[in-house]
Amino acid sequence: MPEYDVKAAYLFNFGKFVRFTPPDANGDRQNFDICIVGEDPLGATLDDLTQNEQLDGKPVRVVRLKTAAEARQCAIAYISASEGSRVRNDLDALRGQPVLTVSDSDRFIQNGGMIQFVTQQSHVRFAVNLDAVRNARLSLSSELLRVAISVTGKPPAEVLQ
Repeated sequence: MPEYDVKAAYLFNFGKFVRFTPPDANGDRQNFDICIVGEDPLGATLDDLTQNEQLDGKPVRVVRLKTAAEARQCAIAYISASEGSRVRNDLDALRGQPVLTVSDSDRFIQNGGMIQFVTQQSHVRFAVNLDAVRNARLSLSSELLRVAISVTGKPPAEVLQ
């Protein structure tokens, strides 16, 4: 399976393992939006995976955006590696918002991102920054954390089971 097809599948499935705290943090949203900021390397694969799907009781939509500031109402924001030097500014625009940030950009975790895709021996894996997750008032399932290649930061008081 091509690399970006795997990343698209992960991105959709991350939605099954994230919880918004308080639970109503996602309650105002009509849809569960997975947003792509910058160039879209995931293409039609993500559209196909999410078609007619629901997450958190809401229809899933894939939304392509030019800036991270537009992603403040998204449930998940994939920040494309095409953002390059703008990644830090993108993360600043989303800081404190209940938006799961994901990227395959270098040093994404160190710059305050939540989940970074990492390719190891031709396999797509991911690393998690729990401090960033907690600061956005999100929780990740322990099932998701168990399959991460690395988890940094302090977990919230209660980790989802």
